[in-house]
Amino acid sequence: MILFTHKKGRENNSNLQMEYTRKNIFGWKWVWGGGYSINESVESKFALHYMSIPKLEQVSTPFPMLFGSIQDSSIKRISVETQENGTVIPTEAKLVEVSHGHLIWYVFLPPSAAIPYIIKGFNEEGKLITHEQIKDANDSGSFTLGK
Repeated sequence: MILFTHKKGRENNSNLQMEYTRKNIFGWKWVWGGGYSINESVESKFALHYMSIPKLEQVSTPFPMLFGSIQDSSIKRISVETQENGTVIPTEAKLVEVSHGHLIWYVFLPPSAAIPYIIKGFNEEGKLITHEQIKDANDSGSFTLGK
């Protein structure tokens, strides 16, 4: 089970945590997780926050995955592209409204997915309005529209 939590913090911070748990004969057991905290100052206008969780070699998990929050309401769809043997493989993210107007997104990538990843954000008409190449499997950050 994947759990998302929003930690209360300072007023201008965006905090999102992802926790992976498994049920065993004794109940639920935490396996892995991570999160980010991004200061959203008045001067910056982010479109999207993200965090990458890499595949774990010694533990059975549904990773690699990326997750984050959508800050700009013009983003209606997110896709993450990976490459395998020179072929581009797009994977659609799931968008979830967690409260009125507040969306989070997540995507499980194929186990064979390797860096770099390209996160793409699209508007209602399907036009690409933002994108970012991720070169670190343990990366997190933000980007703006038009990048």
